[in-house]
Amino acid sequence: MRIIKRSYCHHLFVILFLQAVLISSAVAGFPLMPDDEYQSLLNEFRLKPTLLADNDGLISKLSPDQISGAIEILELSHYSFLHPVIIKAKEIPSINNEKLEDYSILVIRGGKPTSIPFQFDEVDKKGFVYLEGYSTIYGTLGVVDPEDELLFMYRDTSAERYGPDTMELKSGRIVKELQFTKDNNHRYAYLVEGSNERTTSTYVNYDLSTSTFESTFFGFKTQTDNFLMFEDFYAKVGDRQNERVLDSIFAVIETRVLSRFSPLIHLNTFKHIKAVPIGVVSGPVREAVTISLNVVVASVPVFKITAQMNIFDQMIGFDAKINIPGVDILTRFLVEPHIIIALDFNDQTDARVNTAISQDTNSWAVVDGKMSDFEKDMNIDTEHTWLWMSTTHNWDVFARINIPDDFPIGVQLLYEDDPNSTVEFESFPGAFPRVGFDIFELPKNFSEIAIDVQFFFPDTLGGMGPQEFFDREAGAPPVLTVKNISEGKLSNL
Repeated sequence: MRIIKRSYCHHLFVILFLQAVLISSAVAGFPLMPDDEYQSLLNEFRLKPTLLADNDGLISKLSPDQISGAIEILELSHYSFLHPVIIKAKEIPSINNEKLEDYSILVIRGGKPTSIPFQFDEVDKKGFVYLEGYSTIYGTLGVVDPEDELLFMYRDTSAERYGPDTMELKSGRIVKELQFTKDNNHRYAYLVEGSNERTTSTYVNYDLSTSTFESTFFGFKTQTDNFLMFEDFYAKVGDRQNERVLDSIFAVIETRVLSRFSPLIHLNTFKHIKAVPIGVVSGPVREAVTISLNVVVASVPVFKITAQMNIFDQMIGFDAKINIPGVDILTRFLVEPHIIIALDFNDQTDARVNTAISQDTNSWAVVDGKMSDFEKDMNIDTEHTWLWMSTTHNWDVFARINIPDDFPIGVQLLYEDDPNSTVEFESFPGAFPRVGFDIFELPKNFSEIAIDVQFFFPDTLGGMGPQEFFDREAGAPPVLTVKNISEGKLSNL
C-alpha cells in the first residue's frame, strides 16, 4: 500500500480547495460574453434595439459592463433605456375620431424606415385601460379618443430623422413627427397612417391562466386567485439569475374608529384583501392586468376595489382607485388610518438603500440586519417620494408614489432591516429589507382614494447617486414635441 506523507496531503488539499473556490467563483460570478461575440452583438444591437427581447436568454450572457455598453451604443442612459413612452391621444388632436387600427409607429434606423413595437390602448371611464366586457369604455371602441394611449419604448426611438426627399415608405404615409428632447439632444419616432408594416418583436408576456410573466429583464409567477401572492420573482441578469429577489408586494389597511383607544382594524393582501386577476389587455410594450381586490372580513365580503397592474420590460406600476360606498362619511370617524404598499425582499444582505430624505441622498445605507442611524433617518414626504435599493447584483429598484394635487395625503417611509420582523404568509420570514410607502393621513369627506405607485428596475443607476438619478433622469423624462409633416416639410403642431 502506498503511503503519502502528511505534508504532501496537506498541500494537495490546499491546492484542490483553492481550485474548487476559483471554479465556484467563476460559476457564481457575473457572466461575460467573449469579446468577439460581444462586438458582433453591439453592431446588431445598434440597428435593432429589440435584439435582447427577440433572443431569450441572450441578456443573461452579458456582464454589467457589457449591458452598460449596449445601452451606451444606443446613446441612452440607464433610465431612458427602460422608459416607456405613453402619449395621450389628445396630444395629437388630428387623429382623434379616426380609426385606431389605421395608425402605427416607425423610426429611421440605418437610413431606412423601420417598424417598432407599439400599442394603442383604449381607456375606460375610470381612467384604466379598457377591458372589454368588464368596464365602460371612454369614447368609442376602435376609434381614437382623447384619453386613449399610444405606447412604445423610448429605447426604440432614433437620433436619425426622416428625410422626405430621400426616404420612401413601402406603404402608408407619415403624418406626425414625434420629437423627444433631453439634455439638448433630440430623438425621433413617426406616426404613420395606412402602413401594413409591423414588427413581431415583443417586450412583455403575461399569461392570465397561470399568472406568469416574462420580460427581457425579469419574470414572476403569482397565485392565480391572488395576484399579490408571489410564488416566484426573479431577475434574468447579474450573478444571481433566476434566484428569488422579491418575497412579495403587499398592501395593508389599518385604522381605528372614533378613538385611538378603540381596537385596531387590520386588513392585508395575504388574508383579507384578495387581488383576483380579472383580465389582461396585452401588447408588446405593456401588459395591463385588471385586478379586483375583494375585501373580506370574518369570511364576509365587505367591498371591492378595482385596480390595474401595468407591467413593462423594467417596470411595474400599481394604479388603484378605491371607491367605497359612504367613505366620505366613514372617514370622519377614522383615527390614525394607514394604507401601506410595500416590497418584502428575499435576503438582500449587503444591498444599498436610500430615500429622498436622508443624511445624504446621493449616498446609501447597507442592509445588514440592523437599523443604522442612516437608516433611521431615512424618510419620504409628499414632495420627496422616491426610494431606492441596489442589490449590487446588476438589479436595482427605484420607486416613487405619485400624489395628485387635488387629493392631499400624508405619506411617510415604511422601512425595516430586521431578520426578526415577520409578516403573515411570508415565504421567507424576516425583513431583508422591507420597504414601501405608508399613507397615514387622508382628507375628510372624499369619495375615492387614488393610489399610483411605480417600481422601476434599472440594471444600475449608471454611476449616479440616487438623488442625481432622480433629478437628471426619473424625475425629468424626455419632452415631447409633435410636428406636422406636409408637402415634405416639418412644422410645429
